[in-house]
Formats: sequence, C-alpha cells, structure tokens
Amino acid sequence: MSGLFIMRDGRHGAKGTVEAWDLPTRLFKWMLVLLVAMAWLSDKYGVATPEWHKWNGYTILVLIVFRLLWGFFGGVTARFSSFFPTPQRIFGYCGALVQGRKLPYLGHNPLGACMVLLLLAAVFCQAVLGLYSADPDRLVIEGPLSGTLSDASVDEASHVHRLGFDFLLILIGLHVLANLAYDLIGKEGMIRAMVVGRKPAALYADMPRSAPGSLWLAFTCLIAAVILVFGGIFLLGGRSL
Repeated sequence: MSGLFIMRDGRHGAKGTVEAWDLPTRLFKWMLVLLVAMAWLSDKYGVATPEWHKWNGYTILVLIVFRLLWGFFGGVTARFSSFFPTPQRIFGYCGALVQGRKLPYLGHNPLGACMVLLLLAAVFCQAVLGLYSADPDRLVIEGPLSGTLSDASVDEASHVHRLGFDFLLILIGLHVLANLAYDLIGKEGMIRAMVVGRKPAALYADMPRSAPGSLWLAFTCLIAAVILVFGGIFLLGGRSL
C-alpha cells in the first residue's frame, strides 16, 4: 500500500469534491449499460429485425476495444496501471477489511477492479461468440464469422452465447449490489461519481488526485477501435455485415 493521500477542499475541487472519472470513461460505462440492456431487448423482441441485435453486438465490441485502449491512454483513474488488481493490492485491501479499517479509493479498489475486469472480459466474450453464432436454420440471424466454422461448432457457439448472458446478468447483479453497499454503508458516493465524475474530498488510498484524459485522444481511440473491430472481422473471413 502506497499510503493515504488527502485532497483539500480549496485546492483540488469546488465544494469539497475531487475529480474521479473523466467524461470518456463515464460515457463508456453508461453506453455499455444501455447496450447490454438493448442486447437483451433485441434478442427477445427483435426477431423481425435481426440486424438490430447484430449491430448492437458490433457496437459493444467497439466499446470494449475502446476501453482497452483507454486503459493505456485515458485519464489517471481509467488506466489499468492505476487499478490493476495485483496480489499485493488485493491482499493489502482485504487485510485492511479484516482489521476493520476503511480504505476508500478514488478509482477502483482492488476487489472492484477484479469485478470490472471480469465484467469487461465477460461482455467481450459474449460479443465475440455472437460473431460465430446463428439460428438453427440460418434464416433469421447469422454472425459474420459463422461461415468459418462447422455447423456443429456454430451450434455450440450459439448455445454458449445464450448461456453466457445468464452468467453476465449474475455478474451485473453482484456489481450493482456492491456499488449500492459502498454507497449506503461506506458513504463513498460511488454511483453519483459515475454520473458527475466527482467524489467527496477525502483520504484516498490509491492516488492524491486524478487527471482527465484528452478528448481528442479519446476520439482517436474510438476510431482505432472501429478499425480494429471491423478490420478484424474482415481479416478473419467475415461475411458481409
């Protein structure tokens, strides 16, 4: 543990607050929430418009790749280097919890970081599986990469794709409950910070302050993500979108 850092009202934020999450990071979070909800809706009610579900999946892939890039070039709290849950960070945080010591984090705490990375991986895998999935008759919906696999493999990918969403819902439920607990019990202002980007000035265990990422750099990462996703589908033998 690198120590605790204090953020004083008059120097690092108006009205006793400090910046926690920059705008691109917050937009990513809420757009992903919306798109995951839309994925469920388009699968359940979008039989007549299968392209809705497909393009929803493409957009999710672009967002995840953007977040991976932003994890290296984004604002301080968005960078993987600032919150990646190394064993030292996890054991230090859990040890403090066992001892009853509260260690608030400006960014993700180590356990929260584990959940965030697991959610990103689960959503990414779910979207990739969708590229190889198809309905049994290949008449309603067919992923652009389904033609690169045998029929049996496509059926298996489709089966795992359907089951994967149930697993994803469990992870999302745990994530929401954890954030509510941090807000209601720990009084950390987690949910509000995800909307406005700021947290109350306090002693933080990870860093003394955050700095936002460049909006131009965020736009560049987004364009790069679009190229990587659709270029990757093409290089892997994808059919027309």
